[in-house]
Amino acid sequence: MRRYTARPYGGSVTGIRLVSMLMAILVLWMLYNRLKDPTTWRAFADDNEPAATQAVTETPSEPEKIVPGPNDLDEDEVASIQEQFEVVTDKAPLKSREMEAYWRLMDWSHTQSFAELEKRSHNDIAFTQLWDQPENYRGKPIRLRMHVRRVLEFDAPSDQPSVHKVYEAWGWTDESRSFPYVVVFTDPPPGLPIGTDIRAEIVFVGYFLKVLGYKAFDNSRGAPLLVGRAKLISIPAPPQSSKSDPWMIPIVAIGSILLIGTSVWLSRSARKKSKVRMLPDQLSTVTTSANFGTENPFGNLEAPEPVVNVGMSVKSEENSADSPPTIPTDQST
Repeated sequence: MRRYTARPYGGSVTGIRLVSMLMAILVLWMLYNRLKDPTTWRAFADDNEPAATQAVTETPSEPEKIVPGPNDLDEDEVASIQEQFEVVTDKAPLKSREMEAYWRLMDWSHTQSFAELEKRSHNDIAFTQLWDQPENYRGKPIRLRMHVRRVLEFDAPSDQPSVHKVYEAWGWTDESRSFPYVVVFTDPPPGLPIGTDIRAEIVFVGYFLKVLGYKAFDNSRGAPLLVGRAKLISIPAPPQSSKSDPWMIPIVAIGSILLIGTSVWLSRSARKKSKVRMLPDQLSTVTTSANFGTENPFGNLEAPEPVVNVGMSVKSEENSADSPPTIPTDQST
């Protein structure tokens, strides 16, 4: 019987495997060029991660409006506002009875410039401190660097003739992460975008009033509310998507289909060629049932050596190889 070497991929596998390998390399190269584009992964980006920003150029702007008047540096003013703070309710919407303290803090911020208020502001107060103990920080100046995502514009009430517009900004800090702050100011910094879906970095300095309650996804939540002044730091640059070739996706799809088809074809060819078929003239003579018992089923295997028991006499040399060993007889009989 002939021996055949099993070739699961057939005799012409070398060229086919080479072509398949080149196609796989081509597909991987095209996928790499596609996936290295940052815009491909923009949907998985975390909004809390800092994005590329463009610095705000210094442009001539109107000087800050400063209105002389009392503020938190006046002890009598601080003692007077405590009565208004008694009606403030935390973790609840803004009430009409709280508006007197609201506008009084706004007047305090108008008596100072941004730089003067920033020097006296606390910059080490955490979000949890305002949330757990708001009464300890009510009326205190606080500095925040915020990632703003929404800025709304409202008309000022008629009982505030010196104010025409009020701006409300929502955002978070690096310390608060996903927990937002809401800050209110009357003089928006130049270049600050207005809208419900914006991106900007600002520094805010102002007075803490309360933890404002609001509804989000049918859940009650809260955000610290502060009144003061804001300064624009930077605006995130718009995403720059690299121009991808329009033929890249079809080529990747066609290459993948060809690669899968080649693999399937090779696997089927391997199954067919791996089966060895023996022709009739290659088959050995089949032993019939008449030969069973007459032929040595082990072929030309040598017979095992005889076992010699201890005490058994060894055959003498004069005994021929064909004659059996002689058994000694008793001469006395």
